[in-house]
Amino acid sequence: MKFIHAADIHIDSPLKGLCFEETDAAARLRLATREAFAKLIQLAIEEQVDFIIIAGDLFDGQWPDMRTGLWAAEQFRLLREHNIRVYLIRGNHDAESVVKRHISFPEEVVFEFNSNKPHSLVDPRTGAVLHGQSFANRKVMEDLADKYPDAASDAFNIGILHTSLAGNPEHDTYAPTSPDVLTRRGYQYWALGHIHQRQVLQGESLIVFPGNTQGRHIKESGAKGCYVVTVDDDGVIHTDFRVTDVVRWQAIDVPLANGDDEGDLFDQLPAIFDGALQQCEGRPLVTRLSISGACRAHAQLVGDQSRSRVLNEVRNRASDCGGELWIERIVCGTSPPVDIDELRQGDDILGQLLRSFDIARNDDTH
Repeated sequence: MKFIHAADIHIDSPLKGLCFEETDAAARLRLATREAFAKLIQLAIEEQVDFIIIAGDLFDGQWPDMRTGLWAAEQFRLLREHNIRVYLIRGNHDAESVVKRHISFPEEVVFEFNSNKPHSLVDPRTGAVLHGQSFANRKVMEDLADKYPDAASDAFNIGILHTSLAGNPEHDTYAPTSPDVLTRRGYQYWALGHIHQRQVLQGESLIVFPGNTQGRHIKESGAKGCYVVTVDDDGVIHTDFRVTDVVRWQAIDVPLANGDDEGDLFDQLPAIFDGALQQCEGRPLVTRLSISGACRAHAQLVGDQSRSRVLNEVRNRASDCGGELWIERIVCGTSPPVDIDELRQGDDILGQLLRSFDIARNDDTH
């Protein structure tokens, strides 16, 4: 048996906080969640999987217009001729009260778990039993998993749940539960969604968050994708992470030394950018540049006019790189350079400590 476990696709998620919202880069980013989902569909076809699991948040919220639903339905239709089913639940972003869908998905392809109570579906090709429940409303605060049915005997059981599990500071607490509650159901695999960082918990049940399929802001950095899950004849589960993102996010820290000026900052950027692009495997990179350190450049970097000038020059240096690199924003955390001689003359503890170091160093040289 082979299936794909994905979650948190957030089709047509709006961009927030970008300082280049009217550029070609922003236009590319607005299509990224769609392109990532299209890659997932093609991956399923190429891998000849038996089915796809989507553990919530296929959509980011109410559709801006009907084209969102029409496009998703067209993607699902691609699976029809390959006899690949989709089992999905709704999460907090696409709960029944949030996305009142008016587009029907192909009924022989897409099987959605209702929100009234947990229930089970049997996959006809593999005999796997899938258990799930959708969100009726955005805020589901009870432990849904505690009411899921026990595992069906003589079958491979998969639980599908959109949950914060025991909690995560980056995500709202919805359908909270614990690994102990999940394990008590007796399922072999738990396909979870909601947490956008992939995570695999090994135990009596394999509990898996695949993360989201496409990063949407700087906190969702690194490779994003889904898991291709294979279950062999002995029931051993193999998880293989596959990348689906089309644009990569990464924060870059640039520490400056005491004597560095603005020119030193700009001169080191090409090597930094080239190294970051190499990790993206040919994908465009969106980065937030954080500049730090006590340095001579501080006076050149602060102020409204300086920020605009520095941003444009950094973008200019980024354009010289071998790939597509877009600067989301620059965070300047520098401070004025440290005058060691002035500190050494002080009457405070730091001045006394520096003078003691000088005395000790002089003693060592005699």
